[in-house]
Amino acid sequence: MSRAVSRVGLASVAAAILFVLPGCISLLPETEPDALYRLTTQSAPETRTLAGGETVIIDTIAAPRGLAGDRIALERDGRVAYMAGAAWLSPAPQLLHSAIVEAVQAQAPAITPARVQDGVSARYTLDLELRHFEAVYDAGSNAAPRVQVTLISRLIDRQTRAIAASRTLAVSRQASANRQSAIVEAFSAASGEVASQLADWAEGVICEGDDAPQACAG
Repeated sequence: MSRAVSRVGLASVAAAILFVLPGCISLLPETEPDALYRLTTQSAPETRTLAGGETVIIDTIAAPRGLAGDRIALERDGRVAYMAGAAWLSPAPQLLHSAIVEAVQAQAPAITPARVQDGVSARYTLDLELRHFEAVYDAGSNAAPRVQVTLISRLIDRQTRAIAASRTLAVSRQASANRQSAIVEAFSAASGEVASQLADWAEGVICEGDDAPQACAG
């Protein structure tokens, strides 16, 4: 193979895996991101957990390898890559987990949320699996993307070792522009809505049971 042919082949491969979006957003990660982002979800005003509430362990969120790190996932034509020059402050599942704990604490007074590392005894565990956490360019690379967050939740009764209830939560939010900050805002909005829906659902399941905790009456 000649050197000229080799160079053409390398150029073709590079063109196939790289595309640059307006607003300095590209799909190849840089070694050192220029900006670190956190999720800025807005929970309802925090309420005091009532006496007699049910302690629920909110398990760490399982995620596929492509969504388990701190890179901001982007999808175009079914292919996933990552935003250049930016990253999450912590791995994405950890940020979403914190948002869920905050939402449960704020709007589900019949539940006392606990983390696995707290080492507390609890009847229920909230098992969580992240399926989607990416900005989808479904209207073309020049348009603002749509952020998709999909979470599978299972409320597990640790006494009976059975799944008390399960639900898939899927929320999408359109970014206001094809810019880093606007896309992150859409991630925050979608994540906040998923966390809020999950808090309401989990409390509803626990309070509808025959042995609902005393706090449900309040």
